[in-house]
Amino acid sequence: MSIILSRTIRSCRATTHADLATLKEPVISTYYCKKHSKICKPIFSIKGWWDRYTIDTLNRLKQFDGLRTETCQICLTGDSRTIDIYEKIKKKNPAFAELLFKQKIKGIFSSPPYVGLIDYHKQHAYSYELFGFERKDELEIGPLYKGQGKEARDSYVKGIADALNNCKKYLQKDYDVFLVANDKFNLYPDIARLAKMRIVNRFKRPVLNRVEKDRSNAYAEIIFHLKEN
Repeated sequence: MSIILSRTIRSCRATTHADLATLKEPVISTYYCKKHSKICKPIFSIKGWWDRYTIDTLNRLKQFDGLRTETCQICLTGDSRTIDIYEKIKKKNPAFAELLFKQKIKGIFSSPPYVGLIDYHKQHAYSYELFGFERKDELEIGPLYKGQGKEARDSYVKGIADALNNCKKYLQKDYDVFLVANDKFNLYPDIARLAKMRIVNRFKRPVLNRVEKDRSNAYAEIIFHLKEN
């Protein structure tokens, strides 16, 4: 029920179709939609989305139940710059924590926040209110409100590098790290240097399916492949 309600609320926020990421102003009447090039209106009732997501969520859970294996899946929350993964997992699954300590982790695939692009706490405020999660806005790396100036970029470089350095103690010797980034400021060479890693490859891909559908500000992402320096 919580999953269904969360999905419903996200789709029923009072904003335009072109402003789903930044949520600048509440919209309670019809408006000209940049995404669809026509007059659109905000959602005035949650019933339609509630019905849709109820059926969809149940179908997804049923499908997942037939596909899932006996592998151990654990979700940890915390500050990536300081979190103690061993201790966190030991509290949830001591046997798996012992295995992790012996074998360590082969690698990481992650999409860190982009510098000065989104305030994630604001974007997902509905979830914090719905589930009663504690907000920790001050711990966000590269939030929109800090901008993209030199000070913000320097803080971002240090934040991502600190996260990588904290993760390294849990990784195997010949690890692989893949990071998806919109690195228009060319920050990741400095991040790799501070994390004592080297960039061994770059995979570039265009971002075509953005939630805002703003064709005028299209950009490309780079998947950085990093290894021990």
